[in-house]
Amino acid sequence: MFFQSDLNHIILFGEGSLDKLRDYVAPMGHGVFLVTGKSAKERGLLDKLNALLNGLDVIHFDNVSPNPKAEEVDEALSLIKTMGKPVDVVVAVGGGSVLDFAKAVAAAYSSHKPLTDLFGINMVPSALPIVAAPTTHGTGSEVTKYSVITHEHQKKTISDEKIVPKVAIVDPELTYSMPANVAIDTTLDALSHLTEAYFSALSNPITDAFVEKGMQFIAPHLNNLDNMNKQAHEDLSLASLLGGLAINVSGSGIAHAMGYPLTTEFDIPHGRANAILMPVVFKFNAEVRPQHYERLAKMLNADDLSTFLSDLRTKYGISDQIKNITWSPSLLNKWADQVVNNKRLMNSACRKPNADEVIQLYKEAFGI
Repeated sequence: MFFQSDLNHIILFGEGSLDKLRDYVAPMGHGVFLVTGKSAKERGLLDKLNALLNGLDVIHFDNVSPNPKAEEVDEALSLIKTMGKPVDVVVAVGGGSVLDFAKAVAAAYSSHKPLTDLFGINMVPSALPIVAAPTTHGTGSEVTKYSVITHEHQKKTISDEKIVPKVAIVDPELTYSMPANVAIDTTLDALSHLTEAYFSALSNPITDAFVEKGMQFIAPHLNNLDNMNKQAHEDLSLASLLGGLAINVSGSGIAHAMGYPLTTEFDIPHGRANAILMPVVFKFNAEVRPQHYERLAKMLNADDLSTFLSDLRTKYGISDQIKNITWSPSLLNKWADQVVNNKRLMNSACRKPNADEVIQLYKEAFGI
């Protein structure tokens, strides 16, 4: 057995941990590029962040779409240039989109390269240090090397250790105000990270440990995502963090690859897109990883993994959303081509489908 696992970052976890933000940002430099979601101002979060960063030279940016766009990264870089102030550190406080966006800015600013030159694996010459604090419990982006950006109607990924945040501040208190639909979407994303990491061809005993512990925190809450208390938010924040640590090494897989077109074409939230596909993809994976399939079902206290995931789709209205997907043979062919040519995600897939098999999986997921 041989594997490599790099965990070179600081993680702060716990209610109130955001209050330590300045302690970690100030030593990195005076110039701060602060990225938040648009709701940070109305929630009062922006005022708190400005108070915590008082005395530092802060440039704030919040024009980030739910699926961040390359044009928005260019807009942020133009703002920095217009302000004429050097940036030493990027601080990202928001959902996965905000964190992914901030990583792209940190890489493009430091590398002095067009964003499109950074897409791919290990294409980043350098990146500014990043301090990331998630306001949702889903992506685990606060500890991953991935930044997913929409460019020319496709999801493109920067995958590079240089964009792993130097400091992750996971404060469950930031998730308390999440709308119920967002809490459901992001938790389903965390579930997809844990499960795909477990099936991954690149998994190892360390990632398996992250997954198994993460499942202990997520499993008790999956049937109550529309009625969360503080303990649930704390448990799910930890599950999301562990899922991020797992996929940072193992990657995800074809559920993610197949979900990307559904998000770009129909604006289906990422977690829900993954949830549409997980029941069929994992049954497909079971042909080569039957023990993993059975173990995951056991972790969820389920008789069958695919059936359990299908029931979650029904419970949270995702099955009804599937009916609104307007597909065509040409569209399925286009999506299948994108999936099989996604080298990063196909590399981590334990069973690598051809284009015809991808199309069949889509049809099974859509109930065609």
